[in-house]
Amino acid sequence: MAVRICGVGDNVVDRYLELGVMFPGGNALNVAVFAKRAGADAAYLGIIGSDIPGELVRAALQAEGIETARVRINQSFNAFSQIGIDPDGNRYFIGSTPPPYRLVLDQQDLDYLAQFTLVHTGDYSQIEEQLELLSCRVPISFDFGSKPDEYAEGLLPFVRIATFSGSELSDKQVLDRITWAQAKGPDTVIVTRGALGSTVARGSEIHHEPAHPTEVKDSLGAGDSFIATLIVKLNEGNPLGEATRAAATTAAEVCTRLGAFGYDAPMSPLPLPASA
Repeated sequence: MAVRICGVGDNVVDRYLELGVMFPGGNALNVAVFAKRAGADAAYLGIIGSDIPGELVRAALQAEGIETARVRINQSFNAFSQIGIDPDGNRYFIGSTPPPYRLVLDQQDLDYLAQFTLVHTGDYSQIEEQLELLSCRVPISFDFGSKPDEYAEGLLPFVRIATFSGSELSDKQVLDRITWAQAKGPDTVIVTRGALGSTVARGSEIHHEPAHPTEVKDSLGAGDSFIATLIVKLNEGNPLGEATRAAATTAAEVCTRLGAFGYDAPMSPLPLPASA
C-alpha cells in the first residue's frame, strides 16, 4: 500500500523582489509536493486566497497531481512573503503578510485525515489548539522551526515526528535537543543545520548526514524537501541511513534553483490595505 501524506495548514506565495517573480510555497504545501515527488500519494488541506497568487498556488497543486478535496478558497488575498537572496544563496525574509483567515479543522476534515499514513504541519499553520484532537486520528509530523522550547514542550506529546532548525547548535546541543524531544513523545526527531548537515534520531538509532555538495542558488524549500523525502522513505521501510541520504540528495538539488519547487510567475501587485 502506498504511503499517504497530507500537508495541513500554511501556503504562501514567495515574492522575489529583485527578480520580479513569485513562486508558490509554504511549509505544509511544500511537504505535500515533495512527498508526491518522493513517491507518496499526497494531498494538501488548507485555505487559499482567491487572487492571482492564490490561482498560482492552485495551478501548481493541480500540475503536481496533489489531492485537494478539502481545500477551501477564501475571497481574499493569499498569504505572501517578500524574499531576498544573499550572495551565498541563502534566502532571507524581508517581510511577510499572513492571510486574513485561519484554518479550523471540522469533523469532515478529521475523518478525511484519518485515511492518511501521516499528516505534516508546523508552526506557521496555526492549528496548535487542534493538534491533540488530530493526533487521535493520525500520526503527526510537526516542523517547530526555530521556535523556543516553551512553544514545543506542550505540543511534543501529540507529535510522532518532530523537526527543529538548529544551525546555531553545537553537536552536543543537537544530541541534547533530540534526547529532550524524544522524552516528551516523538519517536523520530530531525535537527536540520543547513551547511552542517542534519541529524536524525529514530528510536535509539541516530544518523548524521552531511550536507551534500552543491552549488547553492537558493536554499528556500530545501528543509521542507528534506522532511518530505525522509518521512516518505522511512514509511516505505527504508533504513534510517538510506532514507536520510535520499532526503539530503533531494535538498541539495532544491538548492540549485530558485523557489521551493518551481512554477514561477510574474509578480502581481500587492493587495490593497483593508481600509482602502
